[in-house]
Amino acid sequence: MEIGNLQIPRPEIDDEGAFVNDRITQLYLWYSKIIENEDVGTQVLAALREDPRVQALEGRMISYGNNATAFDIKTLAMWFLRTIQEYGQDIAEKNLNTFLNSDKVSVINTLWVLGVEVDKTIDLGNGYKIESVHKMPDSREKRRYLKRDDFFHPPHQIMPKPKSAITCICQVTKAVKGNETFQQGKIRDKEFWNSYQRLSEIALLLNAIDGVSCIPYYSTSYALHGMPMGIFGGSGGGSPIYDIIGHASSKLSRDSVSEIHGLVDAFGVLPSGEKLRMTRALSRLSQAKRRLQIEDKILDLGIALEMALLDDNVNNDQLSQSFRLRGSWLIGKDGDDRHIIYSQLKDIYDYRCQVAHSGVLCKNNWTKIDEVRNRFHEYSFLAERIIQHLIHKGHPEWSKLILGAI
Repeated sequence: MEIGNLQIPRPEIDDEGAFVNDRITQLYLWYSKIIENEDVGTQVLAALREDPRVQALEGRMISYGNNATAFDIKTLAMWFLRTIQEYGQDIAEKNLNTFLNSDKVSVINTLWVLGVEVDKTIDLGNGYKIESVHKMPDSREKRRYLKRDDFFHPPHQIMPKPKSAITCICQVTKAVKGNETFQQGKIRDKEFWNSYQRLSEIALLLNAIDGVSCIPYYSTSYALHGMPMGIFGGSGGGSPIYDIIGHASSKLSRDSVSEIHGLVDAFGVLPSGEKLRMTRALSRLSQAKRRLQIEDKILDLGIALEMALLDDNVNNDQLSQSFRLRGSWLIGKDGDDRHIIYSQLKDIYDYRCQVAHSGVLCKNNWTKIDEVRNRFHEYSFLAERIIQHLIHKGHPEWSKLILGAI
């Protein structure tokens, strides 16, 4: 597309305002008015209409991976004008031509998560990153998550918002048919959907890191910075439903990178049955960390450890003894360490049984309950170590582990 130097009026809105959808709507209306009423708008629109690459997109859907929007030439023109103002005309034309000349486009596969925040980008390797909300592309989601909460409500009644996202840049087919099925899309864009699965696994495995409770909040995808259609491209995605959300948030440091990377690699080669078992154990551990009531926390923690340590005990033989022996021999470094772990697991199992069988912890002795509450991090750290070991080393033969060592 050949076009002369363009002079575009600046938007008459607060471009850095606190509005979420209002700002994007105002920008949409502003550039729509330019397209319809200003010479510069009609000039861009006419040039696009004459471009055979643009004509080939008519009637198609522009895909961003797990969401797509019907192609609209007016929207493309609006994006072009906006990009000129943001990056300059040379970059806008370069990005437009890259988009129009390609059958595939790069997108940011994104999983917004709760419970995790980062000061700086954490690079996990192979294109996967954990980004602060501030580093994410401009979008309705980003502005909604950054918007100040209504402080007329008590804090526990305000829904938590993501402070970070796990991302991966991958390619998808640019233009697709509107009647394409979900399954057809998964077959066509394998790279995207494989990375989508890995994003979910990373979020799950973060729960094995000390003190971290992470759950997926919203899955979506975005065009790269400066590429069509930007904030005008629409949005879409999916969000899971949880019984327990939680309000706690942990800050990840770059010191965690090698630990997370190792867990992701080890989890990826586990047999499917082991993956499912570790997924359930980690999900229950995450829920234990998110809960507020210590009775609920200790019950979920006990269940998570039972999933990890007692999966083959179908006859419920010597549950408490097996629970303690297996855990202590699995990760204990020496006799003293095994003794400490054995004692911790005994506490966890006893407290879990108290709550499960009577609904009461420590006979409602508040002093003892406070002791359990104060030691919960110690107990959850033990669970993290056990689950990490099982992910890295796989399922042991328990009898050989214990009897062979003895």
